[in-house]
Amino acid sequence: MSLTDSLKKEFCFCPLEGRTKDELLENLVSCFSTAYGLNEDAKDEVLKAIMDREKLGSTGFGDGIAIPHAKVKEVEGVQVALAVGKDDVDYSSLDNKPTRIYFLVLANPECSSEHVQVLSQIAMVAKNSSMVRLIRSAKSKNDLINVFFN
Repeated sequence: MSLTDSLKKEFCFCPLEGRTKDELLENLVSCFSTAYGLNEDAKDEVLKAIMDREKLGSTGFGDGIAIPHAKVKEVEGVQVALAVGKDDVDYSSLDNKPTRIYFLVLANPECSSEHVQVLSQIAMVAKNSSMVRLIRSAKSKNDLINVFFN
């Protein structure tokens, strides 16, 4: 499973609203849930899983990027959403810098190895400064889609 298999155009969100980490994660999960077709109960379960994971340690990768992720039965396979926040947010990242780029990774519990593969590929994208610059410069959903799909 690859990042390009998991990330779909409908899962790109820009600009994503949120001034706090919790607000931003709620909005990101809500946008994903709507695009994926999850009902309200499923959306709540996904948000709870993401928040529970954050309690174990911040998924703020550094360099303005966060990779919130969780294993949830509400999705099939591995699903990735990509968002660029409207504002920088204090995400309690490893480097103590604010974040603006978010890769939401949700994996069915039966897809552990695929989950790890996708997280690894996202880490490689996050280390590519020119790719990060392109993502960060996106001002609209179409701009963000053009980074990955054109």
